[in-house]
Amino acid sequence: MRCHSCNVLLDEEAQFCGSCGVSTASHPVNIATQIDAQQQTNDAARPFTNPQHARENDPRIGLVLDSKYKLVASLGEGGMGAVFRSERLHIGDQVAVKLLHRDLVREERALERFRREARTAASIRHPNVVSIHDFNDGTREGTEAYIVMELVQGASLGNLLRREGRMSPSRAVRLMHDICAGVGVAHRQGLLHRDLKPDNVIIVPPSHEGDEETAKVVDFGLAKVRDVAGATALTQTGAVMGTLYYMSPEQCGGEVLDARADVYSLGAMFYEMVTGNPPFRANNLAGLIAKHLQEPPPPFPHSYGIPAALEPIYQRAMAKDRNQRQPDAIAFGRELETALTTTTGYQPAATLSRHASWKWIAIAGGLLVMLVGVIGIGFALKFGLKPAVNQKTPPPVERPTVVSTSSEDLRGEWAGTYGPLGYATKLVIKNQNGTEFDGTLEQGSIRVVFKGTYDSGSRTLTMKQTRVLSGEGWSLGEDVGKLSADGKELSGTGKDELGASLGMSYQFSFRRR
Repeated sequence: MRCHSCNVLLDEEAQFCGSCGVSTASHPVNIATQIDAQQQTNDAARPFTNPQHARENDPRIGLVLDSKYKLVASLGEGGMGAVFRSERLHIGDQVAVKLLHRDLVREERALERFRREARTAASIRHPNVVSIHDFNDGTREGTEAYIVMELVQGASLGNLLRREGRMSPSRAVRLMHDICAGVGVAHRQGLLHRDLKPDNVIIVPPSHEGDEETAKVVDFGLAKVRDVAGATALTQTGAVMGTLYYMSPEQCGGEVLDARADVYSLGAMFYEMVTGNPPFRANNLAGLIAKHLQEPPPPFPHSYGIPAALEPIYQRAMAKDRNQRQPDAIAFGRELETALTTTTGYQPAATLSRHASWKWIAIAGGLLVMLVGVIGIGFALKFGLKPAVNQKTPPPVERPTVVSTSSEDLRGEWAGTYGPLGYATKLVIKNQNGTEFDGTLEQGSIRVVFKGTYDSGSRTLTMKQTRVLSGEGWSLGEDVGKLSADGKELSGTGKDELGASLGMSYQFSFRRR
């Protein structure tokens, strides 16, 4: 037989692959909401999963949950439950429904954890996180415990790597930016993933020509439910190996976790994305845990040509001491992008197109100036015009200086979105004296002081951030926006120190509370 991960030929009785360490047992693919777009037929969407998990004859197909969701087709089964493509009967669209193993919610403590995590995960609204629409805790007689999620057309990162091997550094950084953005917004809402691995990331192909593929993270909060429930999901050898490849030392030791545990997992995933293999491999569970606890993360293979600047960033993410890691996912993704930009000149596609546009505008402007000059010289030669000599320039007309005063009271709280990733943010304008005002920006645990000015004639506000009061990973910036005619909305653009160095700006929008 052959290893389903690295395709190495193995003995028929082998329990683990001697090359990559993967269990030869059926590996529970945890693909929550994916459909492989390249394997669709005209009459039905065919899931890209291991055929032994497809279960075309699953007796649950056709089951209607709570008179709302009809299970249409099996998408796969993992350690925490089975996933089905489903129809929302009252709306008519399609969603993904994950039926959870009953072990996950049979105890009161686990049940309460499930409710709490499901509600928190459902509050995350971000393009790089698979949205949760609904859930049922299964406490009513005759009902199942399930989660209803956005149905995403794509393939898991795990399947992508198994199919294609390693990917280019620029592609890996671009996808890791999406992954970190999704994980980061959860971190700022106090939610950890705890089970980050390639099979919990869905890669969505571009929907339009010129677009790029994107990544979406799935299954926030479920790992904590599993841990609290003490369920048997991780007693399956294949599931253990699949999770342990990316598990932080503090998770291996059963310690209290924070965002830096997810950062460790992201570092391990990034290594696999650019090399094709997890950073640590062993042929048994004890050996793999020992490597996470004791061995330093390996260097990139020299022959792969991976930019050297990326290596210390991933190794920092996988430091044994969590205090040496990046504080959260956003910081890790930002460091990778900065390193790749500095080393190779790589920039996100949006930035490149913007730079290209300004470049051509500048060239066109220069040509226009030259053309006007040539035409002017031609007229002068044709009509015998001579430049005026020793003519006195009339004195400039003195215009009265107009001092703008603010007739608008801007003080109070404004709620909206702010920054490159559009996080929910509160703008608090505390003091106002004529055209000048000051206050704070509050985004999760981060609070930033700013000062600003307001011109009532143009209804324009300018704000400059001066210092960070609390939180980590914030880059100070400057913003320019306009107040709506009714004085209730404020929107505009801004740049932070990092974005300015890359020529990038972001949008913000607030509404008065």
